[in-house]
Amino acid sequence: MAIEIAVPKLGLTMEEAVLVAWKAAPGARVRKDDIVLVLETDKVTFEMPSPGEGLLHPLVPPGSRIAVGQVVGYLAADAAELARLAAEHPAAAAAAEPTAAGRPAAAAEAPPAAPGPAPGRVKASPAARAIARAHGIELAGVAGSGPGGRIVRADVLAALERPRPAPAAPFAAASPLTVLEDIPITGVRRAIFRNMQASLATQAQITLHTEASAEALLRLRRRRKEAGAPVSYNAVFVQAIARALRRHPRINASVEGDRIRVWREIHVGVAMDFGGGLFVPKVRHAEAKTLTEIEDELRRLAEAGRAGRLTLDEMSLGTFTLTNLGAWGVDRFTPIVNPPESAILGVGRIEEKAVAAGGEVRVEPRVALSLTFDHRIIDGAAGAAFLQTVSRFVEEPALML
Repeated sequence: MAIEIAVPKLGLTMEEAVLVAWKAAPGARVRKDDIVLVLETDKVTFEMPSPGEGLLHPLVPPGSRIAVGQVVGYLAADAAELARLAAEHPAAAAAAEPTAAGRPAAAAEAPPAAPGPAPGRVKASPAARAIARAHGIELAGVAGSGPGGRIVRADVLAALERPRPAPAAPFAAASPLTVLEDIPITGVRRAIFRNMQASLATQAQITLHTEASAEALLRLRRRRKEAGAPVSYNAVFVQAIARALRRHPRINASVEGDRIRVWREIHVGVAMDFGGGLFVPKVRHAEAKTLTEIEDELRRLAEAGRAGRLTLDEMSLGTFTLTNLGAWGVDRFTPIVNPPESAILGVGRIEEKAVAAGGEVRVEPRVALSLTFDHRIIDGAAGAAFLQTVSRFVEEPALML
């Protein structure tokens, strides 16, 4: 009996992926756990192992956008079964086949148009209409692949992939603009578009700002360096966040449907830029790790990111995010929550400031901390209390021991 090759759900928010490449030729024998195809999902590339052994019959061509659960190929037991599969499931029709969830996959190119609907009325699914409305797509110009020429979600997604003509210049006398660089919104950049838009569209976000003395933080890093065990600023902030989440567990939460899920595990993501977009690998069980263990984990994740070897496990299922722009000279900023998480801490640069205390003015290093959170589930007082705890840990790292 033929074995299905289906797209697994590789992350909490994953809905679709791009099939980058098949790693075996059609008809080739593939063994169980051999790498059979490469998927690009959100911000990582995943090499998918074969679910069994057999002769490969791929359905979906490279470059196709595919949905979770979609069958993209088969493994035949023998040549006779391979011939039967080729007859029953021709590869050319793969882009229009429904997924396991009943949704068609979005191919890199639009499928051939089915017989069109009656003049004056465009037949389209509710999902297709919603996507078209959000992106300004005229459904009358989209070919439908559903029953009776009905336009489905995949058809609109495919139309979005095709180049769209630029609008005409408003004044004939105006000098035309010259394109310096044309950057397609694909891969990592597409994931950033989708995640950031979803973040602001689905959450009621509010940001609280404060400052903390950085004297103890600088002293800690200096002593660690002198002892031959240096640590980064981010390692200290990850530990402070993890310890604070343990004291304020309801910040470590997500919304799922009509319920608030408070997570037992504390997985702190750290925003990193490797030149190709923003990545957020996770320090798992950060509350149980020492400062040295957190530093070692951050170094390992950064090396994997620069080499393009971050795995889906390292990128998914975070519960809180840290983003630090201090190295870029940014004083303070308003970070955006990384969904489905409910809070994020932004850290600015450390700078010397005049501080009045006890009737005297002195100069000390200060660091700005900005907490953005989903106000639907986290009250202002709860967010302020969490931010106050993080500030105390930064000012007195010994409290984290």
